Amino acid sequence: MSKNKIVCNKPGLFEGLSEAEIERFAENLKRMTFKKGTQIITENEEADGLFFIIKGKVEINKDLKNPETPVAQLSILEAGDFFGEMGVIEEEPRSASVSALEEVELLIIPKEVFTELSFTHPKVMYNLIRTLSERLRHTNERFVSLMDDMISQNRLMAIGMAASKIIHDIKTPLTVMVLTAQLIENLFPESEEFTQSIIKQTRLVDQLVREILDFSRGVESTPLIQKVDLVKFFEDIKEINDAALKGRDIAFVVDNKVHDYVYFDEAKIRRVLMNLIKNASEAMNENTEIKLAASMAAGWLQISVIDNGPGVPLGIRDNIFEPFVTNGKTHGTGLGLPICRKLVHEHRGRLEYIPLEPTGSRFDVRIPQTMK
Repeated sequence: MSKNKIVCNKPGLFEGLSEAEIERFAENLKRMTFKKGTQIITENEEADGLFFIIKGKVEINKDLKNPETPVAQLSILEAGDFFGEMGVIEEEPRSASVSALEEVELLIIPKEVFTELSFTHPKVMYNLIRTLSERLRHTNERFVSLMDDMISQNRLMAIGMAASKIIHDIKTPLTVMVLTAQLIENLFPESEEFTQSIIKQTRLVDQLVREILDFSRGVESTPLIQKVDLVKFFEDIKEINDAALKGRDIAFVVDNKVHDYVYFDEAKIRRVLMNLIKNASEAMNENTEIKLAASMAAGWLQISVIDNGPGVPLGIRDNIFEPFVTNGKTHGTGLGLPICRKLVHEHRGRLEYIPLEPTGSRFDVRIPQTMK
């Protein structure tokens, strides 16, 4: 075997050429070895050829005008790939920098040699165009993904600004409502049940808006872990939902296998479950059922919201916990499930979706009981 023989199992620039043709072409070309971390090409320098990777990996980087992120990684290439072709084709300075991620061995193909090879073996030019097309497609996909992320971030920023203004604007009226309810309770002690409900719901409004603000800013909050009587906790949730579902022919069932005290932030987990139940009820028709179930295993509390409705559409199942993913709700924001997942994650727990057959959904809230 000639010392200049190119050994590569990956289809690429020389695909379609025989080993003898490749060897004759490569025998007078220079090979170079670069150590890990070496800069092989510098952006804006003159282009005088392209490089075929015989061994190792390289990183393609583009300089940015952002002091916080001065360099963007464009791609990583390995044995069988090539780089530096754009400068050869366009006869322009290098458009990016290339450095060795590990020790690399390269075949240096001067511009005039590559031009001659393209005329004598048109298959090489076809392989070049095909590879450039694949890279362009990959770049387009990355660009679309980045644009989606930017749009989501801008929407979250706008929601955060709105939530911040809402908190500022409603602070005074909410405070007045609480003080008024407390005054009524002092004047009419027998009204305590109703005034405490007013106070509780008023504070809930404030907490809900603050959770949206925290989510939009990416702020983590520490849950207030409490000792919770799960039986009483479920009774309260059932009472609220029985009233909300009245007249819709949707049964609300509780299946609680946990009768010991459990530990979590009662307000946060209540909001998670109420949101899951609300989502289920909005998607369901008549003569259906929503079940709230609980069990304990290996130190984990599992609370499930189960329904026999139509289930989550296949097209959004993989993304339902991402912001702004919603299924045709007229007034839906697509933030309910992402915020639910955030609240559960703050408990070091997990929120999972499981489709049921033939129809239906199950959302499992799993909370470790080692936080007490």
